[in-house]
Amino acid sequence: MIKIENFSYRYEKNWVLKDINLEIKEGDFVLIAGKSGSGKSTLALAVSGFLRGKGEKRGKILFKGKNTDDYELFDLAKSIGVVQQDPENQICTLNVTDELSFALENMCLGKEEIEKRIKWALSIVGAENLKDRNTFSLSGGEKQKIAIASILAMKPEVIIFDEPTSSLDPKVTLDIFNVIKKIRKKSDIAVIVIEHKWEYIKKYVNKIALMENGRLELVKTLQSPEYKKTRRKTGKKILEIKNLEFSYGNRKVLKDITFEAYENEVIGIMGENGTGKTTFLMCLMNYLDYSGKILINGNDIKNKKTSKIAREVGFIFQNPNHQIFESSVLREAEFALKNFKKEGNIDYFLKKSDLKKYENKNPFRLSYGEKRRLNIISILSYDPKIILLDEPFIGQDHENVKKIMEMLLEKNNLILMVLHDFKIAKSYCSRIIFFKDGKIKILKEGKYEPCD
Repeated sequence: MIKIENFSYRYEKNWVLKDINLEIKEGDFVLIAGKSGSGKSTLALAVSGFLRGKGEKRGKILFKGKNTDDYELFDLAKSIGVVQQDPENQICTLNVTDELSFALENMCLGKEEIEKRIKWALSIVGAENLKDRNTFSLSGGEKQKIAIASILAMKPEVIIFDEPTSSLDPKVTLDIFNVIKKIRKKSDIAVIVIEHKWEYIKKYVNKIALMENGRLELVKTLQSPEYKKTRRKTGKKILEIKNLEFSYGNRKVLKDITFEAYENEVIGIMGENGTGKTTFLMCLMNYLDYSGKILINGNDIKNKKTSKIAREVGFIFQNPNHQIFESSVLREAEFALKNFKKEGNIDYFLKKSDLKKYENKNPFRLSYGEKRRLNIISILSYDPKIILLDEPFIGQDHENVKKIMEMLLEKNNLILMVLHDFKIAKSYCSRIIFFKDGKIKILKEGKYEPCD
C-alpha cells in the first residue's frame, strides 16, 4: 500500500530524514518510536503529502504504486488521514458537528450518510456528548477526540496517528485502539502510530520501527522505560484552597474543592478528559471568575492581578504554542527572567534540556516536544515557588521526561502537574488529586488503584 524508498528530507541545512525505507501493507499496524526531534512527525507529514513544495527531498514515497507527489492533495487526503500531534492545528470550524461534517461535505456525501458517519465516529471516541459543543470550549483531550473522530469519519485506507495519547486518558486511548482493531479486521485499514507511550498499544502492532537521528530501523521490541522513584521532604504550607467552585455557563466544572499543598511536594493531577483538571489550574492563576478561596502563602489571590501572581506561580499551558512569544529560542528562554527583572543561568537550562544547539533558531521551528521543554525552562529560569504544569510530558521520550523532572526537582518548589501516565506519577508524585465529575479524591502513595 505504502512504500518508502531511500527517502531523505531537509527543511534547511541539515537532513531531518535520512534514507528511509519502509513498506506498509493493507492491514498493517505499525508503531514508530524514537526520541523527541528525531524526525517522526516529519515522516508522517511526508507520507501524507503535506511537505509538498517545501524543503528538499530525495527518494520517493509510493501509495498504491504511484508517487504521492503525483496525486492531487485532496485525493490523497481522502485515502491517508492524519491525526496531528496538536489537535488545534487540525480543527477549523467553531462547532463539533460542523468539524466532522467539513471533510464529508467536501467528499460530496449525502446528508443521511454524513449524519450516520458523524454518529459512528463520535461513538468510537466516546464523544457523543460533545456533538453540540463549540470547539473553542473543549478541553485539550476533548479536542484530541474530535480530531480523531473527524479523520475516522472519512474512512480512509491509512490512518497516521502522531502522538494520539498525548492528551487522552488511558481508558479513552485503549477504547479507540480496540475499535480500530475491529475496523482493521473488516476493512484492511493500515494504521501508523507515532508514540512515546508505546506500552499502551504494543499489543496491537505487527511492526515496530525505531527512529534515531533521522534514520529508521525495524526492530523486534523496545526497551520499557524505567524511572527512579523520587521523594522530597515536605516543608511549610504554600497553597490552601477552600470550597472552590467554577461553572462554564450552566455546566458546573468544579464542585466544592478543598485542598492544601506544601513546599517540596510533587502532586499529580489525574482523571478522565473534561473533568476539570485544566480549569483547576487556571483558577490557581486567577484566570477565571471562581467562587471560594485560594490562598498562596496565606494571601487570598481573588483580587490579585495574574501578572502579580505569576511572580510566585509559574504556569505551563497545555499547548506549547500558546506560550511562545519571541523570535529565537534564546530570547524565549530569557523572556520570563527579563520580564521579572531577575537573574538566572539560562545557558545551564538550555544545555540541560538539549536546546542549546537551537538557541538562534525560531522557536516555532522546533518539534512539539522541544517547544514544551522550552516552555518549561522559561518558567524554571526565574524560580517561582509554585509550578503548575498542564501535560508537561507531551512529545517527550522517557529520557527527556527524566531531564524535565531533574530540572523541576532541583529547587524547593511546590509542583502540581496534570498527567495521564501512571508510571511517571508513581515514580515522582507523593500524592495524586484524582478528578471525577468536578470533585476530587486525594490518593496517597501506594493507593493508586482507583485511577489505575
